[in-house]
Amino acid sequence: MKKLTLLLILVSLPLASFSQSDCKPYLPIDEGTQWEMTNYNAKGKQQGKQQYELLSKEINGDEILFTVQTKSFDKKGKELLTNTFQAKCVGGNFEFDMAMKMDPTVMGPYQNMDVEVDASKLEIPDMDATAGTELDDATLRVTASGGGPLNLNLTIDVSNRKVEGRETITTPAGDFDSIILTQEVSTKVLVNVRGKNKEWYSPNLGVVRTESYNKKGKLLGYSEVTSIIRK
Repeated sequence: MKKLTLLLILVSLPLASFSQSDCKPYLPIDEGTQWEMTNYNAKGKQQGKQQYELLSKEINGDEILFTVQTKSFDKKGKELLTNTFQAKCVGGNFEFDMAMKMDPTVMGPYQNMDVEVDASKLEIPDMDATAGTELDDATLRVTASGGGPLNLNLTIDVSNRKVEGRETITTPAGDFDSIILTQEVSTKVLVNVRGKNKEWYSPNLGVVRTESYNKKGKLLGYSEVTSIIRK
Protein backbone atom coordinates (compact mmCIF):
# COMPACT_ATOMS: atom_id res chain seq x y z
CA MET A 1 0.00 0.00 0.00
CA LYS A 2 1.64 3.22 -1.13
CA LYS A 3 1.29 6.39 0.84
CA LEU A 4 -0.51 9.45 -0.46
CA THR A 5 2.04 12.19 -1.20
CA LEU A 6 0.75 15.58 -0.08
CA LEU A 7 1.91 19.12 -0.75
CA LEU A 8 0.38 20.73 2.32
CA ILE A 9 -0.19 24.48 2.56
CA LEU A 10 -1.23 25.25 6.13
CA VAL A 11 -2.87 28.61 6.71
CA SER A 12 -2.26 29.69 10.28
CA LEU A 13 -2.25 32.66 12.63
CA PRO A 14 0.85 34.60 13.72
CA LEU A 15 2.70 32.84 16.51
CA ALA A 16 2.51 34.11 20.06
CA SER A 17 4.72 33.37 23.05
CA PHE A 18 3.48 30.75 25.50
CA SER A 19 4.75 28.07 27.80
CA GLN A 20 4.29 24.37 27.11
CA SER A 21 2.08 24.11 30.18
CA ASP A 22 -0.46 26.40 28.48
CA CYS A 23 -1.10 23.79 25.79
CA LYS A 24 -3.98 21.40 26.38
CA PRO A 25 -4.00 19.44 23.13
CA TYR A 26 -6.82 17.37 21.70
CA LEU A 27 -4.26 14.69 20.82
CA PRO A 28 -2.17 12.24 22.88
CA ILE A 29 1.01 13.80 24.23
CA ASP A 30 3.22 10.68 24.08
CA GLU A 31 4.80 9.72 20.77
CA GLY A 32 3.82 6.24 19.60
CA THR A 33 0.34 6.33 21.13
CA GLN A 34 -2.17 4.55 18.88
CA TRP A 35 -5.96 4.72 18.82
CA GLU A 36 -8.78 3.51 16.59
CA MET A 37 -12.08 5.00 15.44
CA THR A 38 -14.77 2.65 14.11
CA ASN A 39 -17.42 3.86 11.64
CA TYR A 40 -21.06 2.76 11.75
CA ASN A 41 -24.15 3.46 9.69
CA ALA A 42 -27.31 4.84 11.28
CA LYS A 43 -28.40 1.32 12.28
CA GLY A 44 -25.11 0.59 14.08
CA LYS A 45 -23.60 -1.69 11.43
CA GLN A 46 -19.82 -1.36 11.11
CA GLN A 47 -18.71 0.35 7.89
CA GLY A 48 -14.94 0.67 8.38
CA LYS A 49 -12.35 2.13 10.69
CA GLN A 50 -9.41 4.53 11.02
CA GLN A 51 -6.21 3.76 12.90
CA TYR A 52 -4.19 6.71 14.26
CA GLU A 53 -0.66 7.01 15.61
CA LEU A 54 1.10 10.06 17.03
CA LEU A 55 4.34 10.00 15.04
CA SER A 56 6.00 13.04 16.57
CA LYS A 57 5.63 15.99 18.93
CA GLU A 58 8.09 18.77 18.16
CA ILE A 59 8.73 21.99 20.05
CA ASN A 60 9.61 24.74 17.58
CA GLY A 61 10.15 28.03 19.37
CA ASP A 62 6.72 29.29 20.34
CA GLU A 63 4.68 26.35 19.07
CA ILE A 64 4.24 22.63 19.60
CA LEU A 65 3.70 20.68 16.37
CA PHE A 66 2.03 17.25 16.33
CA THR A 67 2.21 14.88 13.34
CA VAL A 68 -0.35 12.07 13.13
CA GLN A 69 -0.50 9.12 10.75
CA THR A 70 -3.88 7.70 9.76
CA LYS A 71 -4.72 4.41 8.06
CA SER A 72 -8.26 3.93 6.75
CA PHE A 73 -9.94 0.57 6.17
CA ASP A 74 -13.24 -0.48 4.62
CA LYS A 75 -15.75 -2.77 6.35
CA LYS A 76 -13.92 -5.86 5.05
CA GLY A 77 -10.61 -4.71 6.52
CA LYS A 78 -9.04 -3.65 3.21
CA GLU A 79 -6.69 -0.68 3.57
CA LEU A 80 -7.94 2.30 1.57
CA LEU A 81 -5.50 5.08 2.36
CA THR A 82 -2.49 6.05 4.47
CA ASN A 83 -2.23 9.74 5.22
CA THR A 84 -0.68 12.21 7.66
CA PHE A 85 -2.00 15.44 9.11
CA GLN A 86 -0.66 18.00 11.55
CA ALA A 87 -1.95 19.89 14.56
CA LYS A 88 -0.37 22.56 16.71
CA CYS A 89 -0.59 24.57 19.88
CA VAL A 90 -0.11 28.27 19.19
CA GLY A 91 -0.37 30.77 22.02
CA GLY A 92 -1.99 28.10 24.16
CA ASN A 93 -4.69 27.52 21.50
CA PHE A 94 -5.08 24.16 19.75
CA GLU A 95 -5.81 23.70 16.05
CA PHE A 96 -5.85 20.90 13.50
CA ASP A 97 -5.28 21.36 9.80
CA MET A 98 -8.23 20.45 7.62
CA ALA A 99 -6.27 17.60 5.97
CA MET A 100 -7.72 15.44 8.74
CA LYS A 101 -11.10 15.74 6.97
CA MET A 102 -10.07 13.95 3.76
CA ASP A 103 -12.46 11.11 2.91
CA PRO A 104 -10.54 7.87 2.19
CA THR A 105 -13.32 6.58 -0.08
CA VAL A 106 -12.78 9.62 -2.32
CA MET A 107 -8.99 9.79 -2.04
CA GLY A 108 -8.24 6.07 -2.49
CA PRO A 109 -7.93 6.13 -6.31
CA TYR A 110 -5.38 8.98 -6.07
CA GLN A 111 -3.00 7.45 -3.54
CA ASN A 112 -0.26 6.80 -6.12
CA MET A 113 -0.34 10.38 -7.39
CA ASP A 114 1.03 13.69 -6.17
CA VAL A 115 -1.86 15.54 -4.59
CA GLU A 116 -1.96 19.22 -3.70
CA VAL A 117 -3.78 20.09 -0.48
CA ASP A 118 -4.71 23.60 0.65
CA ALA A 119 -5.86 23.18 4.26
CA SER A 120 -6.91 25.98 6.58
CA LYS A 121 -6.75 25.62 10.35
CA LEU A 122 -9.59 24.03 12.32
CA GLU A 123 -9.78 25.63 15.77
CA ILE A 124 -10.85 23.52 18.77
CA PRO A 125 -11.65 25.68 21.80
CA ASP A 126 -10.77 25.16 25.43
CA MET A 127 -12.94 22.74 27.42
CA ASP A 128 -14.34 25.66 29.40
CA ALA A 129 -15.75 27.43 26.35
CA THR A 130 -19.40 28.32 26.94
CA ALA A 131 -22.32 26.94 24.94
CA GLY A 132 -23.08 29.15 21.97
CA THR A 133 -19.46 30.21 21.41
CA GLU A 134 -18.95 30.71 17.68
CA LEU A 135 -15.83 29.36 15.94
CA ASP A 136 -14.12 30.26 12.67
CA ASP A 137 -15.07 28.56 9.42
CA ALA A 138 -12.56 26.23 7.74
CA THR A 139 -11.89 24.99 4.20
CA LEU A 140 -10.08 22.09 2.55
CA ARG A 141 -9.23 22.07 -1.17
CA VAL A 142 -7.65 19.02 -2.80
CA THR A 143 -6.54 18.82 -6.44
CA ALA A 144 -4.92 16.01 -8.41
CA SER A 145 -4.26 15.64 -12.10
CA GLY A 146 -3.72 12.19 -13.51
CA GLY A 147 -5.21 12.75 -16.91
CA GLY A 148 -8.59 11.59 -18.13
CA PRO A 149 -11.13 10.63 -15.48
CA LEU A 150 -8.58 10.72 -12.65
CA ASN A 151 -8.57 14.51 -12.33
CA LEU A 152 -9.81 15.57 -8.90
CA ASN A 153 -11.17 18.82 -7.52
CA LEU A 154 -12.49 18.41 -3.99
CA THR A 155 -13.66 21.20 -1.70
CA ILE A 156 -14.92 20.81 1.87
CA ASP A 157 -16.29 23.88 3.63
CA VAL A 158 -17.09 23.78 7.35
CA SER A 159 -19.24 26.65 8.58
CA ASN A 160 -21.59 27.79 11.34
CA ARG A 161 -19.32 26.12 13.92
CA LYS A 162 -20.50 26.43 17.51
CA VAL A 163 -19.91 25.02 20.96
CA GLU A 164 -22.98 23.05 22.07
CA GLY A 165 -21.79 22.19 25.57
CA ARG A 166 -19.76 19.71 27.57
CA GLU A 167 -20.49 16.17 28.78
CA THR A 168 -18.90 12.85 29.71
CA ILE A 169 -19.46 10.36 26.90
CA THR A 170 -18.95 6.58 27.05
CA THR A 171 -17.50 4.57 24.16
CA PRO A 172 -16.02 1.04 24.01
CA ALA A 173 -12.66 2.63 24.88
CA GLY A 174 -13.86 4.25 28.12
CA ASP A 175 -15.42 7.41 29.55
CA PHE A 176 -14.32 10.79 28.18
CA ASP A 177 -14.96 14.31 29.45
CA SER A 178 -15.65 16.10 26.15
CA ILE A 179 -16.54 19.42 24.58
CA ILE A 180 -19.30 19.14 21.96
CA LEU A 181 -19.11 21.06 18.67
CA THR A 182 -21.71 21.36 15.90
CA GLN A 183 -21.10 22.52 12.34
CA GLU A 184 -22.47 22.57 8.81
CA VAL A 185 -20.46 20.76 6.13
CA SER A 186 -20.52 21.28 2.37
CA THR A 187 -18.61 18.72 0.26
CA LYS A 188 -18.16 19.31 -3.46
CA VAL A 189 -16.57 16.82 -5.85
CA LEU A 190 -18.86 16.57 -8.86
CA VAL A 191 -21.95 17.69 -6.99
CA ASN A 192 -22.39 19.69 -3.81
CA VAL A 193 -23.60 17.71 -0.78
CA ARG A 194 -24.64 19.57 2.37
CA GLY A 195 -25.08 18.19 5.85
CA LYS A 196 -24.37 18.67 9.54
CA ASN A 197 -21.89 17.15 11.99
CA LYS A 198 -21.73 16.83 15.75
CA GLU A 199 -18.33 16.09 17.31
CA TRP A 200 -17.07 15.27 20.80
CA TYR A 201 -13.43 16.24 21.60
CA SER A 202 -11.59 15.06 24.71
CA PRO A 203 -8.21 16.42 25.94
CA ASN A 204 -5.13 14.24 25.41
CA LEU A 205 -6.94 12.16 22.79
CA GLY A 206 -9.04 14.17 20.32
CA VAL A 207 -12.27 13.20 18.58
CA VAL A 208 -14.01 10.43 20.55
CA ARG A 209 -17.33 10.48 18.69
CA THR A 210 -18.81 12.04 15.57
CA GLU A 211 -22.35 12.01 14.18
CA SER A 212 -23.23 12.89 10.58
CA TYR A 213 -26.66 14.15 9.48
CA ASN A 214 -28.14 15.13 6.14
CA LYS A 215 -29.42 18.66 5.59
CA LYS A 216 -32.86 17.62 6.92
CA GLY A 217 -31.37 16.41 10.21
CA LYS A 218 -31.58 12.64 9.59
CA LEU A 219 -28.74 10.61 11.12
CA LEU A 220 -26.55 9.07 8.39
CA GLY A 221 -23.89 7.43 10.54
CA TYR A 222 -21.49 7.85 13.42
CA SER A 223 -17.93 7.03 14.52
CA GLU A 224 -16.48 6.47 17.98
CA VAL A 225 -13.14 5.61 19.51
CA THR A 226 -12.99 1.87 20.19
CA SER A 227 -9.42 1.28 21.41
CA ILE A 228 -6.39 3.18 22.74
CA ILE A 229 -2.82 1.95 23.21
CA ARG A 230 -0.87 4.54 25.15
CA LYS A 231 2.93 4.55 25.27
